[in-house]
Amino acid sequence: MINIAIAISFLVTFAGAESECWSEKFGYKCCEPGIKVETVSDEGSWGKMDGNWCGIKEYDPNERCWASYLGYSCCLDDEGEVKNVDMDGDWGYENGKWCGFKNSTARWNDREKFEDTKKEWKEFKNKWEEYSKNFERLSVFAGEDESKLNFGWYSTTNNEPIISLGTKEDMSDAKEFKGINVYYKDMLGKKYYSNKVTVTGLSRNSVYYYKRKLNDFWEDPIQFTTRDPDNFNFIFYGDPQIGGSKNRLSVANLTQPLTVLEGTRNDAFNWNMTIMKSFELTGGPSLIMTAGDQADSECTDNKEESFVNQEIQFNAFLLPELLKTVPMAAALGNHEQNTDNFRNHFNAPNALTKPHYINDNYEGPIPAYNYFFKYNNVLVVVLETNKSNCDDFKTIISSAIDKHPNTDWRIAMFHHDIYGNGYIHSEEKYITDTLRPCLTEFFSKHKFDLVINGHDHVYTATHFVSFDGNSSVNSSTSYYTEEIQSSKIYNNTLGTQGTLYITANCATGSKLYTFHSHVPDYVYHFNQTFTSTFGVLDFQRNNDTVGLKITYYEVDTLDVKDGPYIFEKMINSNNNTNIGATYVYDESGPKIWLILFIVLIVLIIVFLLVYRSYLKKKNNDSLGRLLRVTSRTHLGNNSPNNSRYM
Repeated sequence: MINIAIAISFLVTFAGAESECWSEKFGYKCCEPGIKVETVSDEGSWGKMDGNWCGIKEYDPNERCWASYLGYSCCLDDEGEVKNVDMDGDWGYENGKWCGFKNSTARWNDREKFEDTKKEWKEFKNKWEEYSKNFERLSVFAGEDESKLNFGWYSTTNNEPIISLGTKEDMSDAKEFKGINVYYKDMLGKKYYSNKVTVTGLSRNSVYYYKRKLNDFWEDPIQFTTRDPDNFNFIFYGDPQIGGSKNRLSVANLTQPLTVLEGTRNDAFNWNMTIMKSFELTGGPSLIMTAGDQADSECTDNKEESFVNQEIQFNAFLLPELLKTVPMAAALGNHEQNTDNFRNHFNAPNALTKPHYINDNYEGPIPAYNYFFKYNNVLVVVLETNKSNCDDFKTIISSAIDKHPNTDWRIAMFHHDIYGNGYIHSEEKYITDTLRPCLTEFFSKHKFDLVINGHDHVYTATHFVSFDGNSSVNSSTSYYTEEIQSSKIYNNTLGTQGTLYITANCATGSKLYTFHSHVPDYVYHFNQTFTSTFGVLDFQRNNDTVGLKITYYEVDTLDVKDGPYIFEKMINSNNNTNIGATYVYDESGPKIWLILFIVLIVLIIVFLLVYRSYLKKKNNDSLGRLLRVTSRTHLGNNSPNNSRYM
């Protein structure tokens, strides 16, 4: 319709007329600054003022108002005080309202900004249509222990799922492992089935080849390497949040926010970059861990388009080829809790399949389970913190330690950051008053070394945190801390120093948030690099000790952004944990250890004094007997007591 109006107005417009406003020659005014783009034609971008079409002027860095696309105006005083800085730009405050500074720079991870990957980005965009339509990508998940692998994938047939595994590239010695196939849903006119297979019998320091049978056709073999069980590493990532850059303004078009699919494409490429660079740094991890919100679409509107968008984002998450070469452990995020997609993509080991909320009357989604696994000398517990409750957490943690009581390291991962300081989520009542006291108690009781979270899209590392039994029940302050320092070695053989909590930042840079103005007492270090980041856990064994080093890196530069935090302990130092014992909590915080130490010294001194008195008395008695015997000898048989020695 607008093109017809342009054609008519063009016929009656003086051909030689020139104007600052390009749309005036078509009979339309130009839009005022801040008007949103409604549509784009060959002539330019169009918006609406008072219900009438208007032309949006071409981008002018001195006039643009990026904040208008976010529902704000731009600041009138370009030299005003910057009150806040976030991923979208710099913000001021005028006349009681927030406003954006026109010439500030967006800081989210817009792939269009990077000159060094222009060629790869262009090729990726050309192939995106093909990439985005493949919903049958393979997920390689951690098994119950290091000798097993769990596979999961979608298929369009209900054929029996099979993984073939061998040690030869030609698969001549391969063994077939069969699993289960169940109908999941219809999507875009096709039926999709969820497939799950477990492979067993893997040895350390070995090279294997595997392939899957997809829709009755064998795919090409993939090489899979198991690594040194005494020296290995895990990589951990905060929210990949693929699709999270939707509605951001890209430098490719500063007048039109990205659509969901454009944002998904941008973040899919960045996720590939994060995986590639983190694997490059580590030389190949033994395991990767993601702390939830792999996908961004929340599907709260129950529209098919939203469900398809989330599946495209899971598809993008599984796109990197390197993910087929290493097992993964993923947590469920809040953006994924409204569908069953997570549970059907991933084959979780030792899953708690009957959480408290599932009963005969429940008809909602079952998005994921709490689960655990052992990998070498590390116990990993992954919690589902959206729908599960404290009883569920107690069950899964106790089950994990009952099954693997003697691992050297205990690590938990879940989405919600119970010791973060991000502005968006960290002070929500559900986090501080429900999750925090419950989980702090369990992690202290069972001597967990490290907890990894996401959710707030910032980076935070705590001091050592322990449960304070003297606080009121379900209190957000039911903890105490002991100081931690990076690069210092801590011997945590007795598990008494507490737990380190790390909130990992967004792994793709699609959403990057800010902090509260106040810093909680449990926080040791925090930062917002406005870049993609990841962390590495390095495990080592040396004679009678084991070590863990935790370091956080920037993707683009591989520069260290925090750490290392270094822990050491004696091998099997956790084997004295008695799950069935009654646990008596410290009621006076860290000072109790000083008191116990003093009491011990006093007891030792008392013991030495008593023992000294005993020896003195014993020596006196011996001397007395000797004198009596000597005296009797001199008196001969005339001694009245001599008969006692007869």
